[in-house]
Amino acid sequence: MDTQKKLNHILILKYFVLEMLILIKSPVFIVLTIFGNSLIGLFCLIFYMIESEVNPKIHSFIDALWWGFSTATTTGYGDITPVSIQGKILGILLMLTGMALFAMFTALFAEKILTSSKRSKF
Repeated sequence: MDTQKKLNHILILKYFVLEMLILIKSPVFIVLTIFGNSLIGLFCLIFYMIESEVNPKIHSFIDALWWGFSTATTTGYGDITPVSIQGKILGILLMLTGMALFAMFTALFAEKILTSSKRSKF
C-alpha cells in the first residue's frame, strides 16, 4: 500500500509539471510575458533618460534595468533609488504595474491548478 501511495504522488507530480509546461507554452502566457517585460523595459529606458544625469548611482543602462526589475517585482533592494520627482513617480507607476502583472500571472497559475485538480477528481 505504501508503494502505491508513492506511485500516486509521483504521478500527481508528473501531471502537475506537465500542466505547468502546457501553461508556460500557452499563447496567453507568452503574450503576457512579452508584453510585461517590454513594458518594464520601457520604464527602465525612461528611468535611465530621467535619472542618468542627476543620479550618481546610474552609470549605465544596466543600472536602470536592475532598478526596473527589482522595482517591478517589488523586491526593491534599495541600492538604486530615484532622486528626481519624475523618477519617483515613475517608480510608483512601475510598482503598481508590477503588482498587476504578477497578479495576472498568479491568476493564470491558479486557474490552471484549480481546473486540473477538478479534472483529476473525475
